[in-house]
Amino acid sequence: MSQNERAEYLNYLVKQYDGITRLIAQTKQRLLSLPGDRVADYDDLLKGVNAEAGLETVKRRISRDIKNELKLWPVWSEWLSRVPGIGPGIAGKLIVLYYYKFTPICKDCGGILEKSDGTLVCSECEHQAKDGVLSYQVVRRDFPTISKWWAFMGRHTIDGVMPRRKAGVISNWSSPGRALGFHIGDQFNRQKSEHPYKAFLIDRKRKHEGKHPDWSKGHRHNAAKNEAVKLFLSHFWVVARELDGLPVSDPYSGVIMGHTNIIRPFYWDCEPVSK
Repeated sequence: MSQNERAEYLNYLVKQYDGITRLIAQTKQRLLSLPGDRVADYDDLLKGVNAEAGLETVKRRISRDIKNELKLWPVWSEWLSRVPGIGPGIAGKLIVLYYYKFTPICKDCGGILEKSDGTLVCSECEHQAKDGVLSYQVVRRDFPTISKWWAFMGRHTIDGVMPRRKAGVISNWSSPGRALGFHIGDQFNRQKSEHPYKAFLIDRKRKHEGKHPDWSKGHRHNAAKNEAVKLFLSHFWVVARELDGLPVSDPYSGVIMGHTNIIRPFYWDCEPVSK
């Protein structure tokens, strides 16, 4: 199997993982709405009976499949797998978002399919593609600077705040990337205080308390969590580029993150590559 085929399979697994996660959440909500003691009657749908596959069992199996695939990407095997809170589900999404762009192509002529009035139309032969099974062209992404990686993940700011989607306007950042960042922040927030990214979050929140006493607790917490996510994303960028033998521009967390000292990626013991 080629690298592009591996990327497509990992992308498939990640989408399956997201799909089953949403289904589990929806199922739990529906179970809670049932009258009386009916929740216990249908709980096997989630957990399974006698080790038979319930939804949560299926989710664990997909997670194991993702973990097996991730061994092919050094950024997982040599770094991400060591970071508490970053499991296969998060790592798989990160790797897909960072390394690959999946562009739908026309099955007739191989041209790029573009959206027009809600329909996919080939830019070459003008053939309309119906929703369903599509073929994709896998293109390797490149983020030469950390700021471009942040912007793609929706972590850039405009007038001090992260941009929001506007009706009728195509965003230049990834919605899945933005959502993944929030998930990463929540995972770090659940860790113990000695976890380096949690410790960073606590430190930033403390600094916001001194600098912005007018902010609410929620505002300070969310700001600190966002900074912890941006630090982690900068570390992902550094490790990925060092493993790929690509140059890492400084300062990736100095001027940009407002630190006087460069913070090297936590859980990463390798020396910086020469510029």
